[in-house]
Amino acid sequence: MDLISYNDLLGSLSDLSMVKQNNGNLDEFIELKEQINTIVEDLSNLDDITEDNLCTLIQKEPDAVPILASCVGLGREKLRGQLTHRLGTGGWVKISRKEPQRVISMLEQFNLIERLKEQLSKEWTFNDVLLERYLWSSRSATSAQGQGRDLEDQIEEIVKNLGLSCSMRGRFTGRGGNTAPFDLAIPGENNPLIVGAAKGFNSTGSKLSDAVREIEELADVRLPRQFVFAFIDGIGWKRREADLRRIYNLWENQYIDGIYTLVHLERFKEDLKNAAVRHELL
Repeated sequence: MDLISYNDLLGSLSDLSMVKQNNGNLDEFIELKEQINTIVEDLSNLDDITEDNLCTLIQKEPDAVPILASCVGLGREKLRGQLTHRLGTGGWVKISRKEPQRVISMLEQFNLIERLKEQLSKEWTFNDVLLERYLWSSRSATSAQGQGRDLEDQIEEIVKNLGLSCSMRGRFTGRGGNTAPFDLAIPGENNPLIVGAAKGFNSTGSKLSDAVREIEELADVRLPRQFVFAFIDGIGWKRREADLRRIYNLWENQYIDGIYTLVHLERFKEDLKNAAVRHELL
């Protein structure tokens, strides 16, 4: 339940529409998001976006090539086609390591540097732009759209895999006989020892403020023995940072015990397990 920084929380928010489209490969999605975050950080740390600096980047990390190519509208298949046509190879790993200048020069014909500078000027959203574009470039025209699971489904799966019983969505009674809504109650709705909220939004609006109020209600009526977790995600929170900060402040001031996004599934699982052990539920 170690506190992470607010900026780390903000940076971990995912585009839930992309998660749903790639639901069958959630681990790959999380790994890709972390890879893109690293690439964006490396780009942001450069003194300037130049061909030489980009050559150094892809020589060290060849898998950055299709991600950079997505910035100029080249999906993976189009990238392979351009590489074959212009450089005589359909792959980018070996040539990026041996001759990175040729790869960057080819991408620069599509105004790569100009596009990167434009989009890095909006650094706080560039990670999400890259993720969406790269996932778009990876999908074939005939691939089936997977059915997405919402945050509650992700949480419920973790709970059941740990062997815990739970109730999903309801109200529980806490301090002073007051009640509050929950999305998760363990071991059940009556006298829960662990309660949680799951609030995922890609769009913005008053519903995000309503979600914050529900989490604040959880914090207000919790009993001393109860653990309270908030599971949030979605790029809608990036447009309502005041609301996101209200939730983060609850955690920072120890009114709730943790905040998690899809990137933090393993941390949530570990914290949930520790809370369950303390209450002898495991």
